[in-house]
Amino acid sequence: MASAVVAHKMAFGSDGAVGNYADIDDAEVILISGSNPAWAHPIIFRRILARKKSHPETKIIVIDPIRTESAEKSDLWLGLHSGSDTMLYNALLAEIDRRGGCDNDFISHSCEGFDQTLEAAQAMPYHEAIELCGLSIDDTDILVDLFSSDKKIVGLWCQGLNQAVDGVMRNLGFINLFLATGRINTLKGLPFSLTGQPNAMGGREVGYLSNGLPGYRDVRNPQDRITCERHWNLSSDAISPEVGMTITDAIDAILENRINLLWVACTNPLLTLPDVEKTRKALMSEDLFLVVQDCAMSETASLANLILPSTSWGEKEGSMTNSERFIKRVRAFKSAPIGAKNDSEIVCSVAKKLGFSGFDFADTAEIYDEYKQLTKDRLCDQSTQEYENLSYQWGGERLYTDEIFATASHKAQFHPILSSAPQLHEDEFVLLTGRTKKQWHTMTRTGEVAELLKDEEEAYLLINESEANEKALKEGDIAVISNNLGSLELPIRFGILAPHHLFAPFGYPKTPVNTLVPIINDPFSFQSALKSARVRLEIP
Repeated sequence: MASAVVAHKMAFGSDGAVGNYADIDDAEVILISGSNPAWAHPIIFRRILARKKSHPETKIIVIDPIRTESAEKSDLWLGLHSGSDTMLYNALLAEIDRRGGCDNDFISHSCEGFDQTLEAAQAMPYHEAIELCGLSIDDTDILVDLFSSDKKIVGLWCQGLNQAVDGVMRNLGFINLFLATGRINTLKGLPFSLTGQPNAMGGREVGYLSNGLPGYRDVRNPQDRITCERHWNLSSDAISPEVGMTITDAIDAILENRINLLWVACTNPLLTLPDVEKTRKALMSEDLFLVVQDCAMSETASLANLILPSTSWGEKEGSMTNSERFIKRVRAFKSAPIGAKNDSEIVCSVAKKLGFSGFDFADTAEIYDEYKQLTKDRLCDQSTQEYENLSYQWGGERLYTDEIFATASHKAQFHPILSSAPQLHEDEFVLLTGRTKKQWHTMTRTGEVAELLKDEEEAYLLINESEANEKALKEGDIAVISNNLGSLELPIRFGILAPHHLFAPFGYPKTPVNTLVPIINDPFSFQSALKSARVRLEIP
């Protein structure tokens, strides 16, 4: 979620999703970009469909190179070319302004940077930009008309925008449309980032990004460092102002023998990181001592020098914050396996063994009580809440209802974004990656459930039927996709996608699709571009 975090900070002055799930319930338009909530956020998608059922005039619009299940149930699918998101958003912004659809009063009173942003958006004529996106003017005109109206539009997005080489720009381009039309409220709608991982919001609040400190603080901010140093009774300048190393940088450092110990907790990087073979080489390095802390044996854990068994959800206490900033107490309802410890207990035990003070918490309640003090007077203020009965939506139902933002000027910030629409060579396809409907990421646990494996027993390659016919491929035939990083063999399935686009799920250990995904990071968020790669398609 790093790209969404950075974009929220740039646009609004702080991380934190603006909206509320209840905004779906009276939305007149639900715009979904770079997300397939029917698979990835099924509870939210049921809520979307419930709104459509009770109010059939509600429009559901999906922007995605793949005609996903979400798109199948929409009123309009815009199957844009992968990577042309910023060009589309810029074209829409310029055309909305040309037709008089911008909320100039809101822009003047509550925003900064609009003129420069609009100038960048006007760099290419509307019709030319839409053609490069692979879309029709008739379809994009519908979006222009809707944004120029007073209808309540709720914009939802997720990893299709976040996990890209220009992920921050994609986020900002989407947000620009809402700022330009005064949609940061319950009446006209708002942009609402869907959180991709359980408790990703909670993790962001406590500062788990490589630049983060608790309470949405940043190590690069001197006052933030001072506040945390005092709170933790540390000496002055004890906290480094340097941003921590990203995981892809750490892989390089391992291969260069600059890192000799890697502690992996609650993730399976051997399958989830880009360039799987490079990651495998690093994790198998003889000079690396690999520690894996997890509740199940994963592919990464199989390479570990030391495994620290941790408790799973349902076996431990804690709290969780969802996409709408609602923090809830999590309680254990079953006993943990013998020998497993809570993640917090493991971390504190190691810290005390290393001689650090301040880690002698009696239980998770004490950890939360220490943390919540660092949220006082912050956007994510939870300082008045009691752990035992924790159930609280920080920031209220929606953020910035007074149109006063967390930026230095208290105004929302427009940011000019660079339009892009990558062009393919004649023999290239864009391979898109994602998860399947019933499998969770790398299938460490869901892959063991027979009911969840039905129709998802093996990875597959989704392709347009017409393009498969050109290569004499039928459904079920094996195709080879390859690039300079390697090759994979996958059975063919037919679907509907933008021309010269393919899709394959990434979580299958026998055919790790991220083998073909290069390491290219967003320059602002350092988020890896995990969702696409250029490949060749051949018959074995």
